[in-house]
Amino acid sequence: MRNITVLAVDDIEANRVSLQYLIHEYLENIDLVLATSGEEALKITYTQEIDIIILDIQMPDMDGFEAAKYLKTNPKTKNIPIIFLTAAFKEEEFKQKGFEIGAIDYLTKPIENHQFINKLRLYIEIILKTKQLEAVNDDLYKALQNEIQLKEKNQLQQLELIEQSKMAALGEMIGNIAHQWRQPLSVIATCASGMQLNMDLGLSKEEDLRSSIKAIMKTTNDLSNTIDTFRDFTYKDKLNEFNLSDLINRCIQTQTYILEENNVEVITDLQDDIEIINLPNSLLQALINLMQNSKDALNEIEGKKYIFISTTLNEEFVQLTIKDNAGGIKTEFLNKVFEPYFTTKHQSHGIGLGLNITYKIIHDSMRGKIKIRNNRFKYEDISYEGAEVIITLPIKL
Repeated sequence: MRNITVLAVDDIEANRVSLQYLIHEYLENIDLVLATSGEEALKITYTQEIDIIILDIQMPDMDGFEAAKYLKTNPKTKNIPIIFLTAAFKEEEFKQKGFEIGAIDYLTKPIENHQFINKLRLYIEIILKTKQLEAVNDDLYKALQNEIQLKEKNQLQQLELIEQSKMAALGEMIGNIAHQWRQPLSVIATCASGMQLNMDLGLSKEEDLRSSIKAIMKTTNDLSNTIDTFRDFTYKDKLNEFNLSDLINRCIQTQTYILEENNVEVITDLQDDIEIINLPNSLLQALINLMQNSKDALNEIEGKKYIFISTTLNEEFVQLTIKDNAGGIKTEFLNKVFEPYFTTKHQSHGIGLGLNITYKIIHDSMRGKIKIRNNRFKYEDISYEGAEVIITLPIKL
């Protein structure tokens, strides 16, 4: 920290010399600047950083009061403490005027050495403490700003990761849509081509036309329902009330093709009357991530492949449990599965963001809790072992 800079202003040389002697003799770490007039003092404060000013009142041209007024109106100098020097015969008059202008103290001439040094030392200690406090506050402010910037950066990265995960899940769902649409589109094409052929051959019958039109209308309705199932997933999420069972069933529907292709059966035990206020699309994405994770684990085993989903209501919270019979997770990995980029899969199966994104969605966005453990259970009198994920959410966010 730099020395304290004191500006002493007096038009009489003997007074300046006396002030210089006292300060250099009794005080340490002080840089003293001398000025012979109010005008010179103002110029000095514009070019140098001054910590305290000792200002004589009775000076020609610009007196101490006028100089002080200029100092107090300038944003750069208005907070510099001013100690007035005043003649004893006008002490009360000058004292009152000086305090009105903004002086912190006044001293009478001739200066009493010990009084002057003790007062100046006290003010210098206050200035030093203030500067130290300002330095600490400045460091704290910078640290706080850095922390805010880091937090904003982390939040931005989290949003980017969530969007990446969402787009990956969306890509899989588009593949699912394409598969689910093949059969309905085939039905429509068959009906339309049959109608066209019969019309060209003159074999059209009203009954056959009505039957084909009915089949086309039913099939297009099924396609429309498929669009509705997937549409909301692409929208930005917002707080909303939704039925938990409906959302879970919608999630399962979006994964139908992938699950059937991998011979995975989903068993549900849902409490159908659970209504919650939270982020439905975020929960849908989290559930898709969990089901994808279970599906990948189940691909490593032989025999029956199950995913079990159940819900229960407990006062102000709802509990959603997802488990599989894939054999569970190695004990040494259980505490790491929610870490970013942690994965036991081959690189071609992903980079380990699914469970981390799921954790952030449940914990950060939905204000819930999520934990994972290994569990042994029976289904249809057969014992199984697998990973069990338990999600706890507030009924109302």
